[in-house]
Amino acid sequence: MLLLGQNLKMTFTATGAATKVDSVKATNLRTKESVTLPGNDTLVLAISTAITTLSDVNHQGIVFPNPFQGRTTLVTNIRKAQTVSLEVYNLTGQSVARTQTVLQPGAHSFALSLSKVGVYMVSLTTDLGTDGFKVICTEPGDAGNRIRYSGPAQGSLYPSLKELTVYTLGYRLGDILLYRCRGDIHTTIIADSPTASKNYEVDFVPCIDPDGKSYAIVKISTQTWMAENLAWLPAVSPSDKGSDSLKYYYVYGYEDSLVSPAKNTANYKLFGVLYNWPAAMNEGRKSLSVPGAVQDVCPTGWHVPYDEEWKMLENFLGMSQQETDSIYLRSSGDVGNKLKSSLGWYSEGNGSNASGFTTLPGGYRNMHGSFNKLGDYALFWSATLSDTSVWYRSLSYNDSGVFRLMTLQSHGFSVRCIKDPF
Repeated sequence: MLLLGQNLKMTFTATGAATKVDSVKATNLRTKESVTLPGNDTLVLAISTAITTLSDVNHQGIVFPNPFQGRTTLVTNIRKAQTVSLEVYNLTGQSVARTQTVLQPGAHSFALSLSKVGVYMVSLTTDLGTDGFKVICTEPGDAGNRIRYSGPAQGSLYPSLKELTVYTLGYRLGDILLYRCRGDIHTTIIADSPTASKNYEVDFVPCIDPDGKSYAIVKISTQTWMAENLAWLPAVSPSDKGSDSLKYYYVYGYEDSLVSPAKNTANYKLFGVLYNWPAAMNEGRKSLSVPGAVQDVCPTGWHVPYDEEWKMLENFLGMSQQETDSIYLRSSGDVGNKLKSSLGWYSEGNGSNASGFTTLPGGYRNMHGSFNKLGDYALFWSATLSDTSVWYRSLSYNDSGVFRLMTLQSHGFSVRCIKDPF
């Protein structure tokens, strides 16, 4: 991959359920700094410890039009006589065209031709350093791959270089970046620690509940998970109402039975819904895609994860197989820390969120009829029943591991759905 001088250039393209990336919110999980940019723009990772202001960034050029059909123009403003280099790379890092020209002060233009449809990176090197641009060729050109100097630029034909906006985020090699990418109604989370400039192919996957709410998702190895808690709320009950066999839905701290007010609470908006196990399994709701099969509370195409699927996630993130199969607190691989959000946990119990799973401490409803541990714990159901008890997972503010235990069905826990494997 192309490494553009001191800074790294990050670009984004859409696949799956959306045709384009509308916006990207990039957050450095170490500094907690973030920047939001249009999905068709470039994020500059500046090797520093904080956000770099726009005035610190050299605006060296602009590509116009972009996207383009076979041919486009790059305009650059040169402040003194010098040698200028231009090079075009495909997304595998292969150089496909280059040129080097001695230029006098002023605005100059270069014609760029590409023979294949795709996304490319253009590297421009002047005495100010190396700048980079993502360009998108939508139709193949007939002039091959080449860059040709076109002469002095006609300033009225192109956008002003002063009007360029550069989106920059401070970065140290090894920092974890969390990209929240939105395309249409869909949201995909990507967690990464890049070491070179790259283009992210953002796969948008529909995850929509019966009320039309679309959930953020994250891919972790071969699995695709919801990156937020399920919030489907067909009914709501106070905490003193419960059952091991009838469905019950709760919103932490809400002690009434009216759905609309419950949805207006801060806890609902942040932590979603707490379900007893009969509600999580949603017995009686039939799948439209598989006749006779029971569809649990998750959106169509998704399901409550089985105990074995939780184990797979833990293995992917570094837990040893011996601990994965054991019970109580399992600490190998620092997996709980990787699953926990980097904000929101009690007493500095935040995680690294290296996985992008973004677990928040939503607490639970206990079998005695009260809410407990908001800010301290996150508890999630599995779909695996053992006699009359159910396997579940728990994360705590005061450790970096993951609990694996069984409990009674009357508890109210959060639900994270996993995508069906077919």
